[in-house]
Amino acid sequence: MSEMFVGLSSRLAAHNALAKIWASQRSEVALTEVCSNYKLSEQDKSLVWAMVMAILRNRALLDAAIDVHLREGKVERVVRDILRIGAAQLILLDRIPPHAAVSTSVELARHLGKEKVTGLMNAVLRKLVGLSEDDIPLPSEPSERIAVRYSHPLWLVERWEKSYGSEFTGALAAANNVEPPLTLRVNTRKTDRHSLLKLLNGQGIEAEAMKHFPEYIKAEAPGHPSELPGFTDGLFSVQDPAFSLPVDILAPLPGERILEIGCAPGGKLSHIAERFGKDVVIDGVDISEDRLETTASNLDRLGLSEFVKLHHADACEFGEPESYDAVLLDAPCTSTGVIRRHPEIRYNRTPKDIERMSDLQRELIIAALRVIKPGGRLIYCACSAEPEEGEEHLKILPPGVKTVPPEGDFLQGYCENCVARTWPHLHNLDGMIAFLVVTPR
Repeated sequence: MSEMFVGLSSRLAAHNALAKIWASQRSEVALTEVCSNYKLSEQDKSLVWAMVMAILRNRALLDAAIDVHLREGKVERVVRDILRIGAAQLILLDRIPPHAAVSTSVELARHLGKEKVTGLMNAVLRKLVGLSEDDIPLPSEPSERIAVRYSHPLWLVERWEKSYGSEFTGALAAANNVEPPLTLRVNTRKTDRHSLLKLLNGQGIEAEAMKHFPEYIKAEAPGHPSELPGFTDGLFSVQDPAFSLPVDILAPLPGERILEIGCAPGGKLSHIAERFGKDVVIDGVDISEDRLETTASNLDRLGLSEFVKLHHADACEFGEPESYDAVLLDAPCTSTGVIRRHPEIRYNRTPKDIERMSDLQRELIIAALRVIKPGGRLIYCACSAEPEEGEEHLKILPPGVKTVPPEGDFLQGYCENCVARTWPHLHNLDGMIAFLVVTPR
C-alpha cells in the first residue's frame, strides 16, 4: 500500500461508507464494516465517522454551498460525494487544515478514476475555504429554508409544520442535527450506577449520572460503545432514556404474564427482565429470526436469558386469547423520532412508508388486544414523530377499551391528554410516543 494511498484511506473509507448508506445500509453498520476493511488508526476511524455523520446531517446544506460554484450543474454521485467530503471538512469540521481537505479530495477523485474533474474539484473546494454554515445561501420560502438549512426532506418538513407548527419544526430539525449523547442503562442485576461510574471514570472515561433517570449514565468516549469496560460483562446496555418510559408505564405486578410484541433487538425486553426478573412471566415475540438471534445474544450478555422466553412468530397470529395481563407493543415504525441518532433515516423514508406502517400498527394493536385478559393493559410505543403512528391510533380502539393516564409524577412531565411524548429539542431525548389503554372487564 503506497504512502499516498495510506493518506487517502480515511477519505476513501468515508466515500465507500456513503455509497453503502445511499444503498439503504444503516450508517452504523456501513461505517463499522468499512472501517474494519482499512488499516486506519483510531484517529482516522474517528475522522471517517465525523465526516460521514457531518454529511448525513448536512447533505442539503453542503450541496447548497457546492452548487453556487458548480457551473457544470449536475455531477455524478461519485463526484458529488467527493465534493461533500471536502466541503464537510472545510465548513463543518475544524480538525483538518484547508489545504489538506482540498488536496486529499483532488487525489481521491484521481484515485477513483475521475481525473477529468480534478480541476473542477480544486476550484470549487478552494472557494469554500473560510466559509461558515451561516454564509451559505438559503431559500427565502420558510419550509424550503428549514429543509435546506437542516437537511430534512421538504415533504417531512411540511407535514411537521402542519402537525406542530413552523417554530416547533425548525427547532426539531435543528436538534436532529446535533450529535446525541452516549447514554448507558445500568444492568441492576449485575451492578449499580455508582459502581459503574467508578469503573468508567477509573479508566479515564468521562461519565456522569443522569438526572431524573436513576438507571442511566451519560458518557463521552471514542470508539464503539461495545469497546467500553463492562460491556462484555453485561454491566450495561446502550439505550436512550426515552425508551425506559414504556417500561415505567408497564409497571407489572408480581405473578403477571407479560408479552412484548416486536421485542427485537431486546432493549425494552431486557429492561423488563432487569427490573422484574423472576417476579413475572416474560415472553417476547418478533417476526425477524435474525433480530431475535441478536436479542438472545443481548440477553445472554446481560445474564437475563433465564427470565425471558423468545418466540419467532407473526404477532398477528401469536398467543391464546386473553392469556396475558399486559402487552407492551413496541411497534415497527418509520423511526422519524430517532433521526438525530440515525441521520440517514431522513433520506430513506417516504409518505407512503408512514401510511404502510400505520396500517401495520393498527393490525398489531388489534392482535395485542386479543391476547390481553379482561381488565388487562396494553402499552403502545413507537419511535416516530408522526401522529398517524401514535395519537391517531386512539381513534380506532374498540368499544370499552379506555385510555388511562400513566401514574407517577415523573411520567406526567412527559404526558399530555394521556399520551407520553419525548422530543430531541424539548427534552434532549430521542423522539418516542407511548400510551396506556385498559381492556374492559
